[in-house]
Amino acid sequence: MRYILGIDGGGSKTTAILADERGKVLGEGRGEASNYQTIGLEKAGKAIKSAVAAAIEKAGENFSVSLENLEGKLVVVAGLAGADRPLDRERLRPVVWNQLPIRPLQLRVEHDARVALAAATGNKPGIILIAGTGSIAFGIDDTGRGVRAGGWGPILGDEGSGYSIGKAALTAVLWEYDGRGKPTSLTDRITSRLGVPRPDEIVSLVYQGPLQRPEIAKLAEIVLEEAAAGDEISQHLITDAAEHLVKLISAVLTRLEWTQQSVPVAGTGGLLRPGNLLWKTITEMLNHSHPQVSFTPPMLPPELGAVLLGRESLDTRTPYKEFLLNLSRYARATS
Repeated sequence: MRYILGIDGGGSKTTAILADERGKVLGEGRGEASNYQTIGLEKAGKAIKSAVAAAIEKAGENFSVSLENLEGKLVVVAGLAGADRPLDRERLRPVVWNQLPIRPLQLRVEHDARVALAAATGNKPGIILIAGTGSIAFGIDDTGRGVRAGGWGPILGDEGSGYSIGKAALTAVLWEYDGRGKPTSLTDRITSRLGVPRPDEIVSLVYQGPLQRPEIAKLAEIVLEEAAAGDEISQHLITDAAEHLVKLISAVLTRLEWTQQSVPVAGTGGLLRPGNLLWKTITEMLNHSHPQVSFTPPMLPPELGAVLLGRESLDTRTPYKEFLLNLSRYARATS
């Protein structure tokens, strides 16, 4: 029996999945954020190590799989936010390698959008839109060519992301406080969430450090709730985010070649949930601008996409459909 360790590391959390060559999930582990572009290589490595150790420990508890069982039989695929360029992957490869408790047969480091796409389409051509702490779109067409748009981080990009929406919400609250912005229900919601009596006290939380990027990104949930309740400012922020995210999809769509009439585009990340206002707004915009696009939820969560990519490195006798079915069963059982 051989094994696959799939890792999905983003700006908010890191997940590791240990599966066997049939696609049966044996253990799952979680760690903190692992985007080295924002937290550095050392912290990213610690998050990966924590997630991997927990997945292997769980496999030992549930299926008696030990490190001895994995020795010489393990393929590792790590899909990491911040690993967009070849140089980034070269930097991250030794970091991931050093966090593994055994030496794998193979270690493949990809950017997180690549494993998310594999999960979304079952490793078939299509486009993935990720909108969580950050934002990026990535696609692979029928020829196997891949392109991305966005994913340039909180200073140079991440438009439409949770961080972008959260930051805009803080700005809207301060604008109302100044008297240069419209009244918004975000003021009461956000000051209450942050535990401050007045909006101007938000400033020290941001500039002196307690309110970091992941915490700001979580404020997007409040914006979604207030937008659904009718707050005009919140609705504007969600519409603006949707426009940016549709532009990411459009940039990828028009740079690739498609033979099928309907192009699958999957949305994933903490912000994109079928039925919420952001999802509905994106769907409406795509129906108008790109009617050939089918905007759907992903088939599998991103960490299982890393496992699916790992299958490519194994000479497994398990048919693709059976492998995918085993992963799907796990996804349904844990959703």
